[in-house]
Amino acid sequence: LMKKIFYLNLVALFIAVLFSEKSGAQTVVNITPYPGCDTNLIWVNISGSGPGDSLITYFGDGTSEIDAGDSSFGMVHYYTSAGFYSIKCVLLNPGGMHIDSLTITDTINICRTFTMYPYLDVNADCLYDFGDLPIPLPGTFEVDSAGVPVDTIVAAGFRYEASSAAPYGTRYAFKLLIPPSGTAVACLTGGVVYDTLGITRGGCVMGFNCTSSSSFDLGETVNVMGPGRHTTNAMVVIGNPFCTGHAGTLTMTFSPKYNFTSAWPAPTSVVGNVLTWDIADISYFASTYVNAQFDAPITAWLTPGDTIQSSYVLTPITGDLDPTNNTVIRVDTVKASYDPNEKSVMPQGAVAAGTNLDYKVVFENTGNGPADNIHIQDTLSDDLDIHSFKFETATSQVFTTLSRDAAGHNVIKFDLPGIELPDSSHRGQCDGMVAFTINTKSGLPAGTVIYNRAGIYFDDNDVVMTDTAQTEISSTTGVVTMTNAPKGEVYPNPVNDELTIKTANGNFTSFTIVNTIGQLMMTGQLDGSSPTHVDVKAFPAGVYYITLKGGQGKKVVKFEKM
Repeated sequence: LMKKIFYLNLVALFIAVLFSEKSGAQTVVNITPYPGCDTNLIWVNISGSGPGDSLITYFGDGTSEIDAGDSSFGMVHYYTSAGFYSIKCVLLNPGGMHIDSLTITDTINICRTFTMYPYLDVNADCLYDFGDLPIPLPGTFEVDSAGVPVDTIVAAGFRYEASSAAPYGTRYAFKLLIPPSGTAVACLTGGVVYDTLGITRGGCVMGFNCTSSSSFDLGETVNVMGPGRHTTNAMVVIGNPFCTGHAGTLTMTFSPKYNFTSAWPAPTSVVGNVLTWDIADISYFASTYVNAQFDAPITAWLTPGDTIQSSYVLTPITGDLDPTNNTVIRVDTVKASYDPNEKSVMPQGAVAAGTNLDYKVVFENTGNGPADNIHIQDTLSDDLDIHSFKFETATSQVFTTLSRDAAGHNVIKFDLPGIELPDSSHRGQCDGMVAFTINTKSGLPAGTVIYNRAGIYFDDNDVVMTDTAQTEISSTTGVVTMTNAPKGEVYPNPVNDELTIKTANGNFTSFTIVNTIGQLMMTGQLDGSSPTHVDVKAFPAGVYYITLKGGQGKKVVKFEKM
């Protein structure tokens, strides 16, 4: 009888175990993985778990974790190498008996991107928190990997992608070389922040304070879109040093081929084809975005290939740290159709190898709802020198990522989080711009053509591709070559009849003038003791480059002949 009872109990126990583990009718474990960069958030849901139950999770890398058998909870696990991992959760009762289990396979990638957030420490607590402001003005940072300098970045906030050859645990240092203009490091002694590949996570932050300064530097960056019927002039008026605002006046002289229709903000005055804006406070805290719209008369629409010439001048110039960025001259070609998302490059035409190119990406929200977040992805030509990349400006807070794609091409990504562009009914207020400079590689043979195109992503919508900006390397040298040189002034700019060249102490002894395709227009000698006057009355209207040469170097100035 005792044997019969024992076997009956054994059969009952076997049936109970079989029922609980195989049928899942009483207790069920479900795993939902959320893979991230070297991490995995595992969300576990358990139904039918009793008091005292426990859950053991095997992460597939030789490690495990034991938790209470709660009905629903998440756990985060960090991996030290990429790969496919088999993750298993086992639910046990208080006696250690297996109640239920589930195994899944997940893919883990090791995070190789470090993020740098320069910010103005408004509340002086050395924490990037509420009330602090991101700094949109670029600084210069040296990147060290395991104590060895590997890169230099000139940008505002940026994301840096570690080398694919760097092993897990490599320590990276981000050392400030040149602070954003008008600022000084407030937090972190020595201006260095550290991060370790795959171990420390989150953004690197560096706090700055404003420095007192009475100096100022006004400048602007401009983009023009010009189809035959309608043209848009988009300008970002900027001030520098970062914290020092200064009053100024922006004067725009646009092509008489068009009639002014509207602008945002409204200009202070409109006289003929000249618009002016009086701006009370120009700084990187209060940079001004100006958008002006023009239409051609219905009886005189322009055709593809026609040119539009316009100029933009910021005053005052006297006392300005760098008056060369106060004047922008544009000669743009009419296009057959209007696309509000455009990529442009200056200078236009053929350039010498090693030339610094100024790229701008203009975008517009053409939808019927606001665009909260935008990012731009720009795959660069292999003929551009990635080490010379410099961020210039943007109409919103921007973070820059430098990386390589699977084919080994350099990729720049601009993230503009929280830009909140209004919908297309807000004409002139629903667009923006990102600008950067980069050099063509030296030694490129004449005839090399450099193509560049960017993709714009509005929230979760499909990518919008810009047109293709094109630059050709010419055999002409010295046309747009910029080198450090002593001071030399060329004025007025724009000029009608006579150009004045003023130098000091005989720094420059000769000059040459070429047009935008490198044709020589004039040469001459300079008198270092008094200004030299050059008659350009016979020059056709357009843009020209004058090169001042001397024993200490040369300087190139772009000017416009009206």
